[in-house]
Amino acid sequence: MVTLSIHLITYNNEKHIEETLQSILKQKVDFKYEIVVGDDCSTDNTFNILSTYVLKRPDVFKVQKNKKQLGILRNFKVTLDRCSGIYIFDIAGDDLLKHDNALQKMVDVLKNDSSLGFVDSGYDRFNDKINSVTVFKNNNQITSSKKTYKEEILLGKVVPIGHCFNREYLYKYVDFDTYLKMKISVDDYPILVDLIMNSNFSRINESLHTYRVHDNSHSHKKELDHLLFQKNEMKHLFDYFSNKYKFSEKLKSKYQIDYNKDVLFLTGYFENKTLGKEIFLKTKSKGIKDWIHFWASQSKRFRKLISLKKKLLK
Repeated sequence: MVTLSIHLITYNNEKHIEETLQSILKQKVDFKYEIVVGDDCSTDNTFNILSTYVLKRPDVFKVQKNKKQLGILRNFKVTLDRCSGIYIFDIAGDDLLKHDNALQKMVDVLKNDSSLGFVDSGYDRFNDKINSVTVFKNNNQITSSKKTYKEEILLGKVVPIGHCFNREYLYKYVDFDTYLKMKISVDDYPILVDLIMNSNFSRINESLHTYRVHDNSHSHKKELDHLLFQKNEMKHLFDYFSNKYKFSEKLKSKYQIDYNKDVLFLTGYFENKTLGKEIFLKTKSKGIKDWIHFWASQSKRFRKLISLKKKLLK
């Protein structure tokens, strides 16, 4: 019996995929695992690299290249359907397991408590471009109260690195059919929200993973239209869950304030005057940073003066 399925969806990860696979294969575990890969029509050498690993370890690898591009969420679900493990560890094709006992630690937590929908754990944030590491980036979330952590999930502030899931609960509580019909590109947020609203969770107070940030990754492309699409899709999902789970007015207000401030920052970063004016008027409780981002959206000279370009996008 397979205890753990390592769920890996890929698209044009040839630069990093081998390092990711090596970090998985070096794991020391006392259970049987499989590596289930869904390649979403990569146009680079990703699938060829994966194929060499299948030849080396056919007992472990289950690799499939989609006949047509499915997108992140559908690829996630199709790949999940090929997993046979009791637990599911999801990892991106450019991230890493830091320690050779990472998988064992996560599975042990899930084995000890059948009420858990998932376990979260710490990660280091590695900026590929400037070769910089932020150690245990999510330490505050991992060590926060359960109430605070749950709120962070609902607000979409938890980065999905280091989550290991109970497969039964993924199928029981996550409404994949609805999200696929909504044609959303986000996979992690709806999964975490449905699970945290319907099951228990745990956290491991240790950094077990490396989250790689680079310009080619889907979540870190630096184009205004792409970033606004992500923000608006998340807001659409938040509004959906707000109705589904009857979020408090306080939580809804907090999300709206954060959304406005984030979009205002983007208008300053990309010098979008029209949107900058529009969102500035909607932003409540304006702080000095909001004024700076507004004026940066209106004036190239001001933007250069404050060196806004040097700030990293969230």
